[in-house]
Amino acid sequence: MRICFKGLLCAILLSVLGFTACSEPEPIVVYGVTLETNSVVFDSAGGQKIISVLPFPEDEEWKIEGSTASWADVREGDKAVWVAVEENTSTEVRTTSFSIVSPEGRFEPRVVEVCQEATPKVSLSTSVSNGASYNFDSEGGQMSFTVICSTDEWSVRCEGAEWIAIDYDTTSGRVTLTAERNTADSMREGFIFVEAGKGESGESVHFYVVQDTRANNPYYKLVGEWEITASKWFYSPNGSLNSLDYAPSPTDYYLVFSLEEGVYGESLVMKDFLYPGTELEVRYDSSTGGFVIPFGWTVLSYDVFFYITVVNERQFSYASLEVDVLPSAEGESLTPQMPGVDGFQWVGFGLWTYDDNGNMVALGSTYRPTMFPMGDIVFRKQLINEEE
Repeated sequence: MRICFKGLLCAILLSVLGFTACSEPEPIVVYGVTLETNSVVFDSAGGQKIISVLPFPEDEEWKIEGSTASWADVREGDKAVWVAVEENTSTEVRTTSFSIVSPEGRFEPRVVEVCQEATPKVSLSTSVSNGASYNFDSEGGQMSFTVICSTDEWSVRCEGAEWIAIDYDTTSGRVTLTAERNTADSMREGFIFVEAGKGESGESVHFYVVQDTRANNPYYKLVGEWEITASKWFYSPNGSLNSLDYAPSPTDYYLVFSLEEGVYGESLVMKDFLYPGTELEVRYDSSTGGFVIPFGWTVLSYDVFFYITVVNERQFSYASLEVDVLPSAEGESLTPQMPGVDGFQWVGFGLWTYDDNGNMVALGSTYRPTMFPMGDIVFRKQLINEEE
């Protein structure tokens, strides 16, 4: 039998080539994503950042999982993740995280950490006391105070005190409150707040403000007619010392004087004190609600002087000095605080007068009250006659 080697060789080659074509392996694909960064950090003010995401293959799908923090908003964009963070007003650092995952589970999740810095605690102090009460009188006025703060972001506001105008400068730290006159019949009140920062990191100071009515204004309580009274009077019509006790009538003109308005909050005018026609400006003392009599001052064109009579065991003397007059708690009486002068104890007061020619017209007190033992002179306010 004759064998054809050429045909056999062709058959073997075809068989080998056919086997090779059927057993070739498919290509291996590594699925995944490449992230621009694995962590982002925000300052306390918050804001927004973008993280690029490069999938492989290019059309490979991915999604976001695991972001549950209320202060961070994480969203999918075009080949990117958008991370937006709110302002952090607390004094604690905040952290959260999220993952980039494969819906088909073809690659391992990639975790991204998110961190936000804390806000430092604000330092705030004022020249007014926290929780204190401050008063405006019925005629209004201004009140100023200073603020020292670790940030320029502070403000001043009122609650229930819309009758106060507020002006402040965060650079100088100066605050001015201005109240207008209270024309109402009732007292006005409210709160002033100085505030800096927000949330847990913020700080505030508050105080109470009150404005009285004119009826309760200590200055205006002094205006009116007053009667000079004492437990005992010593009568000396010509300035000489004698021992005649005398009980004057309250209707005597020299025992009644009036206080009239002067410069508001600064002075009053005392009229007809001990002698008709006299006028003496006295200094109002807002700290006591009383006034100061400057004994020894000229009060008439005829050089009428008030004087203080002081006495020791042997002699009398005349003194020129200022005397505080203090109101009672009810405001219905006034008591002069008569001090000792040069070793003398005070006894009374009076006046002397010179005419145009320099001649002495009168000398001595009309009354010297409370000789031995000495008692207080008291000014009592006269009630308005109901019939008037």
